[in-house]
Amino acid sequence: MNPQEISIPVPWGHIAAKTWGHSSDARVLCLHGIQDNCGTFDKLVPLLPRGFYYVCMDTPGQGRSSHYPPGFRITLECYAVAVKRFVDHLQWDRFRCIGHSMGGMIGSLFASLYPEHVASLVMIDSAGPAPVHPQDTVKWLRTACDGLLTIERKAVSGSPPSYTREQAIDALMTKRPSKLTRSSAEALIERSLVDRPGGRHAFCMDQRLKVPYSQMLSPIQCAAVAYSIQCPVLHLVASDNPYQKSPDVKLSRKIYKSNPNFRVVKVDGNHDVHLNHPERIAGLINKFLLQTERSKI
Repeated sequence: MNPQEISIPVPWGHIAAKTWGHSSDARVLCLHGIQDNCGTFDKLVPLLPRGFYYVCMDTPGQGRSSHYPPGFRITLECYAVAVKRFVDHLQWDRFRCIGHSMGGMIGSLFASLYPEHVASLVMIDSAGPAPVHPQDTVKWLRTACDGLLTIERKAVSGSPPSYTREQAIDALMTKRPSKLTRSSAEALIERSLVDRPGGRHAFCMDQRLKVPYSQMLSPIQCAAVAYSIQCPVLHLVASDNPYQKSPDVKLSRKIYKSNPNFRVVKVDGNHDVHLNHPERIAGLINKFLLQTERSKI
């Protein structure tokens, strides 16, 4: 399967994506995590079953997709609407979804809002979105508002740091909470940089993604979202991810598990296990995709 590049128009620019397979086959939408791009699936997709059309999109503000217009906080709702625009343009009525981290959160929210579109969902180490308890609402909102204004001031006051390609790869490998192998960093780097003078590069990620992107739903509201997901869900939880042990994430996982459509499986690896060691999860995803395809859910 040789990947192909596509781009679709949206009101603020375009959404870029990489495709694998034939457009006439069963459709699978792949959604990457925060500060990543669709290159995060470059190692996993070749291990997945043939007979599916894998479309890996760069979410707005990441990879080769246009940034959202300035002036507002980006939330999961923004991304869910972007997915709806994307699949409507492709005229997809029904598809499967694989999402890593934030991509899994986007996929679960979309499956809740538009259950008629999603036949099945794979969530790869999606630690949340964590519910916000009502008494913490003001604190969280203040943090988000101040964070957005700080990011905007920094954008006005100076240029982003620049790197050689080798320095950028090293930054991906060493500065992330979840460590990447060199080959994993190289899979991401091609869509992570924009050119700067003198043969240097800057990371192209929208800096607003450093601001909390949760919609800050209460536990009851999170439960309403989770219970609205009607499709089968395979939730793969990485063994080496400290965030999975936080009280808020545990509560989120408990809420999801209360939906009988969810199956949670623990896998050996860190948060980027799909990129560092895709062979550890490919078999689980393959079985799930083929089972849900045969059932014609």
